[in-house]
Amino acid sequence: MGRIGGTTRSGTVQDAAVRAATSAESVEAFFDEVARVIVPALRVDMWAGVTVDPRTLMNTGGNYRCAVPAALMPRMLDIEYCEGDVNSIPDLARKPVPVGLLSEEVGGRLELSPRYRDIAGPLGFRDELRVALRDRHGAWGALVLGRAVDAPAFTPADLALAESLAQPLGSALRRLHLTDRAHREPAPTAPGLVLLDEEYNVLQMSPAFPLWIDGVSLPPTGRTRSPAGASLPPAVYGVAAAVRAPGAASSFTSWAHSGSQGSVRLHAWRLDDLTEARVAVVVEPAGPGERLGVIVAAYGLSAREQHITELVLHGHSTAEIARRAGLSPHTVQDHLKSVFDKTGVRSRRDLVATLFVRHHAPALAPTTPPQVCPEPGAGGVGSPVTDRRG
Repeated sequence: MGRIGGTTRSGTVQDAAVRAATSAESVEAFFDEVARVIVPALRVDMWAGVTVDPRTLMNTGGNYRCAVPAALMPRMLDIEYCEGDVNSIPDLARKPVPVGLLSEEVGGRLELSPRYRDIAGPLGFRDELRVALRDRHGAWGALVLGRAVDAPAFTPADLALAESLAQPLGSALRRLHLTDRAHREPAPTAPGLVLLDEEYNVLQMSPAFPLWIDGVSLPPTGRTRSPAGASLPPAVYGVAAAVRAPGAASSFTSWAHSGSQGSVRLHAWRLDDLTEARVAVVVEPAGPGERLGVIVAAYGLSAREQHITELVLHGHSTAEIARRAGLSPHTVQDHLKSVFDKTGVRSRRDLVATLFVRHHAPALAPTTPPQVCPEPGAGGVGSPVTDRRG
């Protein structure tokens, strides 16, 4: 394996990684740019970038080109969301220090980790370092880094460097949820469907499925109705594994990033009564509510502020919001002021227009360049809050 040598001071690496992250115009580019900095700095032989839903911490996509082969991806996601293992991304996202070294978590007994036994070990890696990319508003993704058996062990300095990247890269990834610069092709008219067997092999796939979501790899014939050998992106395997976890509900809904379609909704169903198929997954456009939930989280709105924002978007007056939220009108106004400050607007009308024009309208008319509202700090942000509805 071709390791790239070299070390750099932690602060210098952090600055370079943040510059690389903030220069990216898409989630896909984010991980490529960050990897150019951290791969030589941490001297890793394998890396992957993962995006997650900040509310559910489910996998929504990412970059696995330099990590797990497609044939092993179903097993990887089955371990992550069904079987369980140490240093899962949801666990890391909740830890005081969002960094985990596999060998430390299992006390040096790597054979105790199914992820090592079935994935990392057979691929020739000695250890795996994971860091959740999170800021004070939530977790937005993760980096998965590995060193080969002939590489030196990760050091405390390596872990400290990884920890220093968690917050700034988490914030940069969050901000990408608030921008939409990539050109989007018109969405397919029909939802996509795929049926999976016990081992997550593809049994059937509708012709529309590969049009909806990036990362579907078809066999050389390209026939979607005879898909032996087809592989799917991690987010699809993730929802499939989620419905097969012990005690899980028979259905599960999440979403994924699609470079051509934006956010797409994934529905998974457990099919216990069929002979071969065990899981069905449907992909279709993400609804406005799903997009809005992630967007308001990316703006850093508190749970109370999110609730009030939803009521504003439904056209409720201050008095109605106060009644529905169990607050005084004065407290509602205080929350609205905070919402306006965080989203960079001055009034309810501006708030509705901002959320619609920036984040909802592009999905309705993806081939038309959206009108860009003033960024925070421009156009009088910080001026007295106006509320024309009372």
